Amino acid sequence: MCFQLRNVLVLLLLPAWALGRATAPDLDEDCELNAVDTMHDFCCDLHDESHQFSDCQVKWHEKIAYETDEEEQTYMFCTAECSFNNTEFLGKDRRSLVLHQVKEQLEMDLVNDADIELLYQTYIKCDKHALDLLPHKGVKKLARRLSKHGCHPYPGLVLECVANEMILHCPPKQFHQTAQCEATRNHLRQCMQYLKYKT
Repeated sequence: MCFQLRNVLVLLLLPAWALGRATAPDLDEDCELNAVDTMHDFCCDLHDESHQFSDCQVKWHEKIAYETDEEEQTYMFCTAECSFNNTEFLGKDRRSLVLHQVKEQLEMDLVNDADIELLYQTYIKCDKHALDLLPHKGVKKLARRLSKHGCHPYPGLVLECVANEMILHCPPKQFHQTAQCEATRNHLRQCMQYLKYKT
């Protein structure tokens, strides 16, 4: 994605990020699901923005010009499915990963075997986590919104989980020490503690 377009997207996303983090996090049963910004918080060098994700952001921004948090969440989940389709990560049932495709992509993107394994195991973990979340009341509500746009929640749940895991467990030297990434990590730590969900 060209530098100028990336800057435009950052400027579009920054107010939503600031607004979402200006107050104490609302820790309820949906705190993980409603941390919508994490999907596009690339805070770890192991999990960077792919050109497929960037292309899908542009494509879906033309379809969903979001103004509310709910619309942004719909936009991001549709972007995730588009990205997973373009990388051929998504199974035909729209609720499974094609793990050999994930592994091949990671081997192309990363050099270090330990990094590849860490991220691959994260995808395996997040596949299971996404499936566990599908029956959740908040996810069913999200699924109804997404269906109006022809999107399914599973890919977004996986991508959000992977982003969360990489924010929480990125090797220290590869974590981006920015105010945004630190705030996101702190929010996720509080949320996961609240949920007693061990990452």
